[in-house]
Amino acid sequence: MTVSRLISFVMIALLLTGLVCVRAFEVAIFQDPLQSYFLGDFQKYAFPEVNIFKLIALTSFRFLINTVLSLWILWFLYKKKRFVNAALWVYLFAFVILMALFIILFQTSGDLGKMAFFYTRRFLIHPVILFVLVAGFYFLKSKKRLNFD
Repeated sequence: MTVSRLISFVMIALLLTGLVCVRAFEVAIFQDPLQSYFLGDFQKYAFPEVNIFKLIALTSFRFLINTVLSLWILWFLYKKKRFVNAALWVYLFAFVILMALFIILFQTSGDLGKMAFFYTRRFLIHPVILFVLVAGFYFLKSKKRLNFD
């Protein structure tokens, strides 16, 4: 194993630890008012009263942290600037679409909307997109369909 690969491996491990820490310390760091709501049987109850601006700010901040860590993971995995640029655009579009959906679903809290809101929130606060991008970029790299150098 070369020194460069060893450094990449260590950095990926540290960045993954960072993602785990964001999840492990979410209660202390983000003070999510919906955390306890979703741990219970939320389908039976209306949304709790929350400050929507604070909720959006905290959710956006968590998305930003996960995005930065994820982009660095992609860099150390593939070391392709085009992959990171493409991922940045994916994260940007995902944020705009998911945050708009998040706000709309929160404002219209019907029974079907609660589950949609739950999963939209999950996409915003967890690094789900990273798994899709890692698999997609691995496929592109292994098939050498496009020249990304």
